[in-house]
Amino acid sequence: MHELAVTAIGTDRPGIVATVTRVLHERGGNLEDSAMTILGGQFAIVLLVATEDEPDALAVALEAATAELGLTVSVCRTDGTQQGIDPTHLLSVYGADRPGIVAGVTGALAAVGANIVDLETQVIGDDDQPVYAMLIELATQDETAVAGAVASACEQLGIDHTLRTIDAETY
Repeated sequence: MHELAVTAIGTDRPGIVATVTRVLHERGGNLEDSAMTILGGQFAIVLLVATEDEPDALAVALEAATAELGLTVSVCRTDGTQQGIDPTHLLSVYGADRPGIVAGVTGALAAVGANIVDLETQVIGDDDQPVYAMLIELATQDETAVAGAVASACEQLGIDHTLRTIDAETY
């Protein structure tokens, strides 16, 4: 079995997930991990699939099945050695919306070797006073370094933040 990364993006509409996963199922693929979201009217899918298919063959099948949906599809091989990374901390960032917030905070995390596991952003509030909110799940073994780097970056950006440890739970 191969592990393939499948991405698809297109204008949001009903049936995208059903069509993509039907093709994977019909071709004997097993969906191992996924992330799907709507951003600005675009629906984006990122999947890890265990399959006997080669990347080009699966891409052709997905493109044919999703042609009516207008998706842009990409399929590539992964090395299969990377296990999922469990986040150790949750970072919430919020402040007046302005360019550079994501770059500044993620740059600070990268500088101290923190790994971003998941990141979501959203502009909230009203049009007169938009607030930029960012939630980051990250993995680190050096909480002190992360706390210092994030505090410094957020101070420079004029934004607030909260850094919490994630308690591991099995469910």
